[in-house]
Amino acid sequence: MKTNKLINFLLGFSIIVRLLKKTFSKKKIAPSRVSSLQQSLSPFVGTWSSQENKTHWLLRITQEGDFHINNHLLVGSLTSISNQQLVFTDHYGYKLIADRHENDTLSFYDEADEKKYLFVLSE
Repeated sequence: MKTNKLINFLLGFSIIVRLLKKTFSKKKIAPSRVSSLQQSLSPFVGTWSSQENKTHWLLRITQEGDFHINNHLLVGSLTSISNQQLVFTDHYGYKLIADRHENDTLSFYDEADEKKYLFVLSE
């Protein structure tokens, strides 16, 4: 039930996000910060898939630090990053914590639902 709410929530806000992106341009980040961010993000970048209770999830993390779930952009920002863990905070203040494992898996804790998902690198 919570997954359906998450999908509906993401669909509703995807339109708002697109409008806001067109309205506000992204701030320019200093080149040294961009390269260090991209280097830190590299273990997480890619398309990850998960199968939970007959629901197929696709998580895509871009080199710019954007999170997409089932091709819907999540509104929020990266708040912490290390070689093994990435923390994304959504616009409500809930954290999405991704832990990278050596076997091309990613455990993904959703603070809003208090649930952990397991993703496998698919691309």
